[in-house]
Amino acid sequence: MAEGSEKQKLIAVVEDDPYLTGLFDDLFRSLGKWRLQFFTDGQSARDCLPDLGADLILLDVGLPNLDGASLYKILRGHHNTRQTPIIVITGSYDWELRRMGLQAGPLLRKPFEMRELVAMIGGLLPEEKEG
Repeated sequence: MAEGSEKQKLIAVVEDDPYLTGLFDDLFRSLGKWRLQFFTDGQSARDCLPDLGADLILLDVGLPNLDGASLYKILRGHHNTRQTPIIVITGSYDWELRRMGLQAGPLLRKPFEMRELVAMIGGLLPEEKEG
């Protein structure tokens, strides 16, 4: 583990698109600000996220095995993840999000610019001042 990496905040990325996960991995490695843990389906994320201690969750709506809307509700209902910031990533329309119960909270609509994502995360996970 690199020096200082234990101080880096942990972001759980729940995304099944290998192209996007590769982009996230490259981007966050180059920034060096945050650690990442990837989940490629909703079921594995549901099993691990409550005990992972992530500081923030990036959650795609369209996932195999357990959809993102259902996972969002499970995470919001669990005492360990109730207060964890969740950024929902979606290509869905507003009416679809309302139907799924995802109209509240930070939302990143596909396609998006990576700088938008970094700005959102930076706002939700401010850097701690040393000293």
